[in-house]
Amino acid sequence: MIALLGIVFCAGRSRAGEHQTNLQLDVVINSMPARTIGSFVRFDDGRIGGTVEELESLGLRPGPSHRPGEIIALDDIPTLRYRYEERTQRIFIAVDEAGRKPQLFDAGGSSGNLPRARGDPGAVLNYDLLSSTSNAATPGLIGLGSTSLLLDARAFSPYGTAEQSAIVRTGPQQPAQATRLNSSYQYSDQDRMIGYVAGDTINGGLAWSRPIRIGGLQAQRDFALRPDLITAPLATIGGSAAVPSTVDVYVNNIKTFSQDVASGPFSVNNIPLISGAGTTQLVVRDSAGHEIQTSAPFYATSSLLAPGLSSWSVEGGLPRLSYGSSSDVYVGSPVGSATLRRGIYDGLTAEAHVEGGAGVINGGIGGVFRTGTIGVAAVALAGSGSGTNRGLQSYASYETRLFGVSISASSQHTFGTYDDLASATARLQNIAALNGGLQNLNGLFNYLPGSVASLSNSFAYVTGIYGSARAPVALDRITFSAPMPFDPRASLSASFVDLRDDSGHRSNIVTASYSRSLPYNASIFSTVFHDFRTKKNTGMFAGLSIPFGDSASITTGVSSGRSGTTGSVDAVKSLGPEPGSYGWRVHDSEGSSKYREATASYRSSYGTIQAGASQAGSGSVGSLELRGSITTMGGGVFLSNWIDDSFAVVATGVPDVEVLSENRRAGVTDSSGMLLIPTLRSYQKNKIAIDPTNLPVDDEAATTHDIVAPADRAGMLVRFDVRKETTAALVTFVGPDNRVLPAGAVGHMTGGVEFVVGYDGQAYIKGLSSMNETEIEFADARCRAMFAFIPRPGEQVRIPGVACR
Repeated sequence: MIALLGIVFCAGRSRAGEHQTNLQLDVVINSMPARTIGSFVRFDDGRIGGTVEELESLGLRPGPSHRPGEIIALDDIPTLRYRYEERTQRIFIAVDEAGRKPQLFDAGGSSGNLPRARGDPGAVLNYDLLSSTSNAATPGLIGLGSTSLLLDARAFSPYGTAEQSAIVRTGPQQPAQATRLNSSYQYSDQDRMIGYVAGDTINGGLAWSRPIRIGGLQAQRDFALRPDLITAPLATIGGSAAVPSTVDVYVNNIKTFSQDVASGPFSVNNIPLISGAGTTQLVVRDSAGHEIQTSAPFYATSSLLAPGLSSWSVEGGLPRLSYGSSSDVYVGSPVGSATLRRGIYDGLTAEAHVEGGAGVINGGIGGVFRTGTIGVAAVALAGSGSGTNRGLQSYASYETRLFGVSISASSQHTFGTYDDLASATARLQNIAALNGGLQNLNGLFNYLPGSVASLSNSFAYVTGIYGSARAPVALDRITFSAPMPFDPRASLSASFVDLRDDSGHRSNIVTASYSRSLPYNASIFSTVFHDFRTKKNTGMFAGLSIPFGDSASITTGVSSGRSGTTGSVDAVKSLGPEPGSYGWRVHDSEGSSKYREATASYRSSYGTIQAGASQAGSGSVGSLELRGSITTMGGGVFLSNWIDDSFAVVATGVPDVEVLSENRRAGVTDSSGMLLIPTLRSYQKNKIAIDPTNLPVDDEAATTHDIVAPADRAGMLVRFDVRKETTAALVTFVGPDNRVLPAGAVGHMTGGVEFVVGYDGQAYIKGLSSMNETEIEFADARCRAMFAFIPRPGEQVRIPGVACR
């Protein structure tokens, strides 16, 4: 009654005072059954209407400016006609394309159901130990050359990841020296796609800005947290089907999407495209085999953002100078920057960047826009102020593909005295070096407060060092690449770079490359370059590469330059990613440069080892490298190969259980029932499974597979609860005629446990006691049985011939 009053009230808003009758009608649109029952109302004057939501669910456009729940008379929809057949309770609707909502399909394949990423408590220590021997100093006497140890430590939890990396070096008559690299704490908000960093980081930037290292705080959009998200604007193609049909979408003659559609208009969104120019083709095929084909050109690029999507970065802190050296220091002059990119519409992305500190203020705006279907252009203009100095920087680029030729060009020019954080902080470093090191630099800051501009004026005589830190006065580049028109297996590329720095040095470098594939996957290649300016340098390299086996190849080549001509031979077998793989390399160079080298490497489940020897002139060097990681999680400690991204520790509680990762064997659990899988992909679906066939007969796994998504460079503890089942037995039931009970019979144990009888009258029943009673139903019969049970650990208990009466 309340619902009926609600309908009458809604109707009253549109047609006051009219009585309505509810109808549930079979819907036919444009002579095609909609295969659905629609809810309508009939007014006293015989007209029929429906709510806005109901009409839209039928694929109709009720028109704009309607309130939710409002009832719209079908007579009020332009270009729509209908006929109500009371005897069959059907409504026949005729409507043109403008009156129908298109069916929407997503060709991007995004399911939108990514599992929640997490990082369980644990830690990883990656290490790379390299030691070498040398007789270069004293021929005939082999001694210790040098040893270095690279360490990369991470500790993580659901609240983020702390990272510390360092390198330790030692050599003959040189004490061990440790150099800190990066120290940071990172937290990722997957729902908002924001990453936070406290510590060492690199500030955000664009194609026309120059990032720097800082120690401080940073927040930025991180699309890697949502790998299912499509960030670039993709093509949309649509049409209309007169009858139910199949729609196929082709991109450059390769099928990328297929979908059955009902009659009416439709649209296919987010069509996967290759980068560059191409053509999409839509094929609509009905059941009779009739086809309608339409084509549309496109130009795709990752430099554009989808409309409404933003990418940004905000950071502030102290500039870091001399990274990776013993002179590493943070300058006590705070800096900050902010970067923004936003998709305005499919063909336009706006950009902005601002930075300041260390005596410099810099800011600029720009945009990336598509020029129809032939290319993408970008322009930007930035300005700076440093003390009394002012400067501008212009940037423009364009990429296109015409007649099979890919062309990319860019031009960057500065005017006046243009400064940015990169030049300001580099200038601080140069001034420090000229004044006795970074300790003296701190004194300079105290003695000469103020902007970097004032410091540069104090040391203006260092024009070479000072000027080279600034952005180039001119940097123009153009690149061509294309397949050879008379030989599709060959390609040619060429580039030209015109560079002029702030100190007046100029280079004009031309490079050309040619390559051609040969039978049996072999190839030939050559590269030539020439600098037309100060150095007048010319060089070339040409070679032949021949693969053999699955991952081995031999390459021969000859190079020529200012130092002379050198011939070389390389034979290489790549080291595979799986444990048990091995690789090697043999190299020999003869001519103006003589160099010989041989290395061999092996990858185990616990790490990678590589040994090698090389000879250059009269000196020779031997080397040994160990690379791997030590991981702790879930109470276990594991040795494995270097872990770049994420990993999982599988815990079963049972040894020797085979574990699969993405349906490939990852190993077997150790004596503690655990196994480390070091090669998971962060924020993506990773399928992990166990093979239960190796479990003892009285062990049972609640589940045998799981889909997990670890956080960035973190680990997950994946548990497969394997428990002892000592109260289960395989029971065979026979009926009054001494025949086994039929398969499918359902039994109920006293106490509520239910089971199903399988073939040969056998049923697997859990939760048994010393004496058991059951009732079994099959066909139109019912019987009862009693049987005793005695557990036998480590064995499958079988109870044959249980009579059911």
